[in-house]
Parts: sequence; C-alpha cells; structure tokens
Amino acid sequence: RDRYEARVVRPNRRGERGRRKARGGRSPVHLVPGERAVRELVAAAPGRVRSLRIAEGPRAEELAGAFVAAGVPAARIAIVPRERLDALMPRREHRGVVAEADEPPGADLADLLATGGTLAALDGVEDPRNLGAILRSAEFFGLSGVVVPKDRSAHLTPAAVRASAGASERVPLARVVNLARALTTCRNAGYWIYGTVPEGGQPLAEVAADPDLPPRRVVVLGGEHAGLRRLTRERCDVLVTIPRRGALGSLNVSAAAAVAFDRLGPGAGPPSPPR
Repeated sequence: RDRYEARVVRPNRRGERGRRKARGGRSPVHLVPGERAVRELVAAAPGRVRSLRIAEGPRAEELAGAFVAAGVPAARIAIVPRERLDALMPRREHRGVVAEADEPPGADLADLLATGGTLAALDGVEDPRNLGAILRSAEFFGLSGVVVPKDRSAHLTPAAVRASAGASERVPLARVVNLARALTTCRNAGYWIYGTVPEGGQPLAEVAADPDLPPRRVVVLGGEHAGLRRLTRERCDVLVTIPRRGALGSLNVSAAAAVAFDRLGPGAGPPSPPR
C-alpha cells in the first residue's frame, strides 16, 4: 500500500463516447486490451502508457502493484468498475484490463532489410484479427518484421492487439505506400520473394528443403478475399502452395502464415549479393 494507492473511478459514459468519436470515430490513442497484451506493452515500453485501467476485483490491486513495479507511474493506473471498460470495448476483449498508450513507433523498410532476417509482407489483409494472429506467429517463429501497405490493410485496432497476444508490441511493423515497389526494394537488397498461393505453386515442404535456400527471404501472404494481386505475384521469385489433404480449398490467411513461417523463417545469414 505504501507504493500504490488504488484510485476508484466511476463511469463517465458521455466522456468515453466523446473520445471514441474523435478522429472520425477512431480512438485518438492506441488501446491495448487484455492482461497479457498489456504486460507485453509494459515490458517493452512502460513510458508509452498514458493510462491503465483495471476492473474492480480480487486481483485488481495485485495487478496494479505489478504494473507499478514494472515502471508504470501509479498516477496513471486506476481501478474502475467493470462497466467503465465495457464502455470502451466488448468485455471478451478487455478481460478486465485496458491500457491507453502512444501508438507503437512504425518501422522503416530499410531498417527491416538491414536485419538480414526473414520478413513477412501482407497484400491486402483487412481483418484486424488476422493481422494480430499473423503478428503473433511472426514473433513466435522469429521473423524480423512485417510489411503492409498503408491502404486497404488492417490497422492495429484493439481486436488486432488482443489477437496478437502482445506481439504487436514486439514485432516491427512497416507501412509502405506501394507494396509491389517495396518488394522490388527487397529484391534489390538481396532478398528472395516467396508468394503463397492456394494452388499452382511449388509444394512448400519441397521449397523449404532446398539446401540452397537463400538466407534472406520475404514471405508474402494475400488478402482474405482476392489473395495475391497481379503486381504482387509478378514481384515474387517463387510461388509456394501448402498441399491440402482435406476437402477445403485453402487455409485462413493467419493459419497459412503460421505454416509458412515455420518452414521459411527465420532466415538470418550472410548477405546475398544484390540482384
């Protein structure tokens, strides 16, 4: 109690609605829901936390004390009625903990290329939950970053952050104006581009087993509806397919990402010569 004094804040639904209407209906801050994602945020960058709300309950003060010990100022933490969090987002998403934070700093494509590791590129993935799940797989399999176009692409909404299980705070995310042009930049830096397609590509297992597999790779995944666009396919050096054994024609893009990342990443190694 000498390190943290819980503040109980009563609901102010009018104020919450007002904040949600700012900037065309999107929250002016980055919302991080769920205890696991908030713990990752605090571990990575406690200074980004503007406020942290914890629903009243038996673990509330324990959690508050843990976040203070991890570097969040006590003045930025509040224990509130659960309805206050329900006013921000569905209960199944916040699970009793929500942080308002500065958005994660965007990565530059040049910085990602300098790592020499495997990258992912998303061509029109629009479902935030798929984006979050892909970030989670990218972190799990050790990818160096994810590249997405600025337009027609999912953003780091609370749903994406929660689906990432905290990976959105750890995996660098670079937004580019033109994905096809960005892939050309990757090729010029010595990366090989592997595009995933539902059918017609080389079997993924055979490609991954190639002893001469280039050390620098970009794994490209298409959107939920159209897959890889024409210009994106044209930038790929190799098209790969995950062979199916059942009746369904293809995997969800986030499931396909996990399989592809397992086989094709990470790819840190000696630089390939410019092409």
